[in-house]
Amino acid sequence: MKRIAFVGLTILVAFAVIDCSWWSRRVKLGEQFTMHPKEKVAVAGTELTIRLDEVGHQTFSGRSSDPAAYVVLQLTSERGSRSSRIGVGESTEQDAYVIHVNSAYPFHSQDGPRCELIVNRAKKSE
Repeated sequence: MKRIAFVGLTILVAFAVIDCSWWSRRVKLGEQFTMHPKEKVAVAGTELTIRLDEVGHQTFSGRSSDPAAYVVLQLTSERGSRSSRIGVGESTEQDAYVIHVNSAYPFHSQDGPRCELIVNRAKKSE
């Protein structure tokens, strides 16, 4: 009985250590989806995972064309992992994919903070 418990505990710890994407929500390429802070998604049919670390809002003194709302994403793929800060309406690339921020709501009301993203394949440059 102790051996079965040990094997079960070992398997559970192994899954926790490798942060298995089986527990991540799956999203499709080209489909808009909503994320909340600390949520992680896996993009179906790819090695790409996205974790939303922060939804923020920046104010500027004077006029500015920079977006006020932004998100901080942890992007992980076969080529590695990196953090990226992206404003609303802006995009970033990770490997062969473009992650676009459609909206960001940084406030703790109306189901926030949250953001809406869409992931597409990057267009091949010829």
